Amino acid sequence: MAEDLFLRLSETKTEWMLLDKGSGIVRFRGEGDFNELTELVADMALSGSTYVMLCGEEILLTSAVIPSKQKRQILQAVPFMVEESLATDIAECHFAIGDRNENGDVRVAIIEKTRLEYWLDCLQDAGLKPDVLTVDTLSVPHQSGCTILVDGDRALIKFGVSSGFAIETNLVATSVDLLADEAKENIRLLVHESQKETIELIVSQINAEQDADIEIVELEYLPFEFLSRSFDTQAINLLQGEFKVDRKGDSGEGAWRSVAILAGCAFVLHIALLLGRGMYFDLTASQFEAETQALYSEVFPNDRNVRDIRRRWQWHINQGSSDNGGEFLSLFGETVQNIPGSNLVLNNVNYNESRGDLILQLETSRSELLILFSQTLTKLGLNAEIGTINQGEDSVRGSIKVKALGAR
Repeated sequence: MAEDLFLRLSETKTEWMLLDKGSGIVRFRGEGDFNELTELVADMALSGSTYVMLCGEEILLTSAVIPSKQKRQILQAVPFMVEESLATDIAECHFAIGDRNENGDVRVAIIEKTRLEYWLDCLQDAGLKPDVLTVDTLSVPHQSGCTILVDGDRALIKFGVSSGFAIETNLVATSVDLLADEAKENIRLLVHESQKETIELIVSQINAEQDADIEIVELEYLPFEFLSRSFDTQAINLLQGEFKVDRKGDSGEGAWRSVAILAGCAFVLHIALLLGRGMYFDLTASQFEAETQALYSEVFPNDRNVRDIRRRWQWHINQGSSDNGGEFLSLFGETVQNIPGSNLVLNNVNYNESRGDLILQLETSRSELLILFSQTLTKLGLNAEIGTINQGEDSVRGSIKVKALGAR
């Protein structure tokens, strides 16, 4: 199973972890200088995806009101809509957009181009191509209100799907006080047991500033591992525009080409199936036509060069439906409709016009079935009599004479 590589990059240290998300098993983890990571992955054949997080201090998360739905127009408008929030000239910044928030505003992540170029160069030197490059703040699970992940001497504060920032831990209470009232209604503090003393100080500071409902959630994993396990692959990806990393099989053109090829194959297969069914039905029809001609020739040997067998069959039936022929068809129809399901096989039929007798030559496995069939016909209002019964080694042959009640 594929194992995903998770990284978090900062000037002070680099953290890494190889995680099999299917089983939850960590193959290896560590932290240190970026060069250590480079040496570690140099001889590795990574089978999964590479997800990279930058620290929240380097990235500004905000939103912009842009009515247009065209991505090109949104990208053109975003820098000017958020310019007042920046301390750097917009020409020096890279803007990555995400989905719209609950208010319909476009989510935006902003980073200085030089910083992004620096980290991409580091990853390239290490032979790594990230599938997603985002900010660690966005991997903090958020429900409502405000969620705070305590990560040593820094904290990640998230108050929306794509809204949040990183701050020093000792400034958490002051930062929370500056949030909107709805964000302060519910406060969740995520903390590892190794930092219990720190969380007690934060809680006391928040309570000193305001009366808030604070929920403390003790983490099973250390902050970086927790962020990796909860990593949001749908978060704003900084690899957009000029910084988009082309990966084999990732282009939309390639995806559409695959879809087109699959659709073409399905169409060809469908046509082949239709042709095959048509040929099968045509062959079957030819066989039935030959059998019909053979049967007609056997029944009416004096008819020659018959072109429309169906019409000729119908004519003979209509001719036979008059006088005694009608009696035969009626008697025959009433009799043979009871054969299916009786375990009887009809071998021959004889009809005596003068007496109105219909004699059936039948074959079955037991003589009792002939008797039962005769009784059934009698109950239906027919005069049925058993003629001969011959017991063979594997079967029983017999005849039953049938005529309508009241017939001579």
